[in-house]
Amino acid sequence: MRLIVNILIWSLLVGLLLAWLRIDPYDLLRGALHSVAALPEMLADLFGWAWPYVATGAVIVVPIALISLLPRLWRRGPSGGGRD
Repeated sequence: MRLIVNILIWSLLVGLLLAWLRIDPYDLLRGALHSVAALPEMLADLFGWAWPYVATGAVIVVPIALISLLPRLWRRGPSGGGRD
């Protein structure tokens, strides 16, 4: 019961603040829904922007990662690293 009363009191206070700031709840919801709907397009734009940089960096990072992996593979040996 206390939780419900707290929710009602906070809802009243936030509602008064939003009314004082002249923020319409419908516009607020419409803006939130628009942001959610635009999320896939924003992610596609981000990926499109980042992909050339990822590919350029991978030219350096992937060979270094493979070279650093080789000593671990050599220590493991042909048995696959199992202990007898």
